[in-house]
Amino acid sequence: MEFGPIFRALTRNRARFFLIVAEVALTLAIVANCATLILSARAEISRPSGFDDEALLAVSTTPFAEHLAVEEAKAQRVAADLAGLSAIPGVESASNTNFLPWRGGGTTMALQRPGSGQSRNPDDEIGAQFYSADPALAETLGVSLVGGRTFTEEENQVDTSVFVLQRTTPILISRVLAERLFPEGAALGKTVQPGEGSGEGEFTIVGIFDRFYNPMGESSEVVVIFPGRSDMMGAGMDYLVRVEPGKSSAVAREVEAFLLRAETGRNVRVRTIPEMRGQYHSQDRLLVASLNGVMALLVLVTSLGIVGLTAFSVAERRRQIGTRRALGATQGAILRYFLLENWMVTSLGALLGIALAIGLNVGLVNFTDAARLEWQVVAAGVFLLWTIGLGAALGPALRGARIAPAIATRNV
Repeated sequence: MEFGPIFRALTRNRARFFLIVAEVALTLAIVANCATLILSARAEISRPSGFDDEALLAVSTTPFAEHLAVEEAKAQRVAADLAGLSAIPGVESASNTNFLPWRGGGTTMALQRPGSGQSRNPDDEIGAQFYSADPALAETLGVSLVGGRTFTEEENQVDTSVFVLQRTTPILISRVLAERLFPEGAALGKTVQPGEGSGEGEFTIVGIFDRFYNPMGESSEVVVIFPGRSDMMGAGMDYLVRVEPGKSSAVAREVEAFLLRAETGRNVRVRTIPEMRGQYHSQDRLLVASLNGVMALLVLVTSLGIVGLTAFSVAERRRQIGTRRALGATQGAILRYFLLENWMVTSLGALLGIALAIGLNVGLVNFTDAARLEWQVVAAGVFLLWTIGLGAALGPALRGARIAPAIATRNV
């Protein structure tokens, strides 16, 4: 092969080829990390919640009339709302809960691992999302209990002031939380304590449901549900409504109209869960689009640089090409020479780019919690640059291979 002569020729034009090597290296480093960020964002965008999102409506009501802040009026209003919502054609189930999937926020609390006694160790605490809900939540979400039961109507009539002060109540938890609290199994029926600064008392696990995902840091799959109205931590009321397939839009209009008719002293907002999910992931989609643009621009600039380099090399070596052709070199040999030269430059840039990509990824992981760079992504980036490099160099190389010996060796 012609590696030796090509490498020696490259060293005689160091500045020119070093710039291309640096360009290829930077392109690989940035493209590989951009691709990693894109794959991570797309994985989050497509990650299933575990609920029947397409069949769910999220309803939020915000009162502005003073009489709706009275405790007795709240209980009556919830009962009337749920009865009316359930009677709307197309509605399969309705639940009063402050858990609205993909809302993009919530409240967390710490639960104490069992066996800690009275001395609470923060290292034994597990952070979990927590919400309140009525007995219809599991049915409305479309999740099944893997053990135990849901709340009873009597448990759902809990006094909110007692709940906040004493923290003595049954709870539903996710399977992931059950496994973390009780690695040996058999979490059902056991009790847990609130963590340091989260109150006193004990919680009794009466039910465990399987599927749960709501993005909130490390507690995305960890949740505890208490019985009670959704206004425990705020003034408004939240409802989840499960509708028959394909009727979300029509039912959403009926739900809003009913709630406004039933009580004029409040504002009502009805959204589909896919709509909320789209809003939650809007920044991820913007990130993906931006990074795709950056990658396309870098690849285009690198391709143009390789085209320019090869075209300049061909123009600069016309007499050398003519001499080789006069000595018997075929067009294929000339073509192979320039493509091999380009491959060597691209490979040198790729080797440097791999080191830069790893270094950049280490910084991103340490400072931004980005995903770690996978070797498959780097390998795909190298293969992409090889393909782009050879494709960009092919046109100028073909023109060089077609140079006639008589023209190339003519004295000017």
